[in-house]
Amino acid sequence: MAEPLIVYGFETSNNFKVRVGLGYKGIPYEFRTIEPSDRTEPMRLTGQPMTPVMVHGDVVLFDSAAILRYLDANFPDTPQLYGGGYETLREIESWEGWARTEMAAPLLTVVRQRISGVEDPAAREEAIGQMSSVCARLESRLADHEWLVGDQMTAADVTCAPVIHRVRVADILPLPAALEHTLAWTARVMQYDSGS
Repeated sequence: MAEPLIVYGFETSNNFKVRVGLGYKGIPYEFRTIEPSDRTEPMRLTGQPMTPVMVHGDVVLFDSAAILRYLDANFPDTPQLYGGGYETLREIESWEGWARTEMAAPLLTVVRQRISGVEDPAAREEAIGQMSSVCARLESRLADHEWLVGDQMTAADVTCAPVIHRVRVADILPLPAALEHTLAWTARVMQYDSGS
């Protein structure tokens, strides 16, 4: 019998990312929701408080990007998130890096304000502008591409779309009105999230 795969987390874009990756690859898993204010289980398992945390037999990993790479390496008969040659991989990694920095920055600005309880209207306006720029880049790319890289979903999509999804479902920041391609792409990616 195969080892069960368990993911600990809650509703964040990084947790969505891992759930989408698992769903796309068709890998059975159990999602165990933790309370954001109680990081006891991630601390016990990994010595650090961040989620997602994945447990697969004796393997325990944190960091959503590391988990996606583990899934590709250890489930090779499933759709690959990092498939293709060197140039394709470089392009996927470029989108991943952009998602962790430029895409995440406006989201983190607002989330940190909510957690601290201290509103900074100027920082919020800057975050709205940053998110508009993010959306403009995505909309431009997706106007004539179904996926960010190549002709099938990759880790680039799995990393980027959950950020847009999170912003929308949590009403964190207003998104520009003209996002036809971006929203359709987000829906295509997020259909693989069965963990919520």
